[in-house]
Amino acid sequence: MDSEKKQHSASVEGLYIGELSTIGPGNTATGIFKMPSDKTHQVGELGLNGDIQVDKRVHGGPEKAIYHYPAENYAVLQQALPHLSVSFQPGSIGENISTQGLLDTDVHIGDTFRLGSAIVQVSQPRRPCWKVNHKYGNAHIASVIMSEAISGWYYRVLETGQLRRGDSIELLDRLDNSIPVANVWQIFMQRLVKQAEHSTTSGHTTLAKIPGLSDEWRFE
Repeated sequence: MDSEKKQHSASVEGLYIGELSTIGPGNTATGIFKMPSDKTHQVGELGLNGDIQVDKRVHGGPEKAIYHYPAENYAVLQQALPHLSVSFQPGSIGENISTQGLLDTDVHIGDTFRLGSAIVQVSQPRRPCWKVNHKYGNAHIASVIMSEAISGWYYRVLETGQLRRGDSIELLDRLDNSIPVANVWQIFMQRLVKQAEHSTTSGHTTLAKIPGLSDEWRFE
């Protein structure tokens, strides 16, 4: 575990806080437009103080308190949609935290991290909604994120604390039989295919059996 802790550590290269804004032709309220912050922010059970989370059905709440998106994922988006390369920059997808060195394929559901002085746990992938597509002006963003399994992840807050840009992120614990965040998408996409084919055959792993996963993702 000590070697894993060293391997799965990073620093907060970008900290982003959302303000109330609107998006789309209906001027729907949103907090997806986030600005970089160099201030120290309190980490509470519902996220970072000052960060706006409008639609609690898809963002926010105890299981989606803080959103972490690896900076490396933007290179995948740039390769998939090169005409939007300039738009794919850290902070633009609505994340609170940007890092280098922690990937969806390495970080597991249920991993516990020290984040600044707070302690947080990976709860679920981010399921991209229509606002992501609309923000970049392209209808394919969400599907690329899901198919490439580069959604980033949410944290639940186990112990409150403080966080600012430059603080460290350190892996404290990993649950037995846990799986990477990216693997959740593989299982989810396989489930969609089976549903489309009206198949009743179950795979070796179901979302319901993944330790540490949020209840809203626990489909049989």
